[in-house]
Amino acid sequence: MEKTSGQVREARVAAAKAQQLLENVANRKMNKQIEIGGLIITKAVYGSAKALKKLDDVEKSSDELASQVIDVTIPLNFLVNDLGQLQLHEGVKKSGIMGFCDPCPGEHKKLLVRYTCNGQNYQVVVEDCEELRIPQEAHKL
Repeated sequence: MEKTSGQVREARVAAAKAQQLLENVANRKMNKQIEIGGLIITKAVYGSAKALKKLDDVEKSSDELASQVIDVTIPLNFLVNDLGQLQLHEGVKKSGIMGFCDPCPGEHKKLLVRYTCNGQNYQVVVEDCEELRIPQEAHKL
């Protein structure tokens, strides 16, 4: 446990540095999407499936829950294309995406994404290696 906690700490630091690199472009892309009423990732959290469920239920993150997830809103806004779409391919672990890390090695992980498109609110939860394509009408809240 101690060995992995050190690795997780290092991975979180690397992910935070990567997010800093992505932030300016992500903000520019997000502002463009805001102007055209396109796709805006409002919240994205990756990590332990159990912690995500609790976060969703409670909407308050305790330190313990927060340690099992990582906020990936910036990297996902960075990945939105000019057409206002986001696609993550099937079979690829999300922890390998720039700005992400594995906050809980050995545990079952999911990605929760809340987004707006054309003024509508959406939410989707996908498995770690599952494909994600947004926006989709099926995700509407």
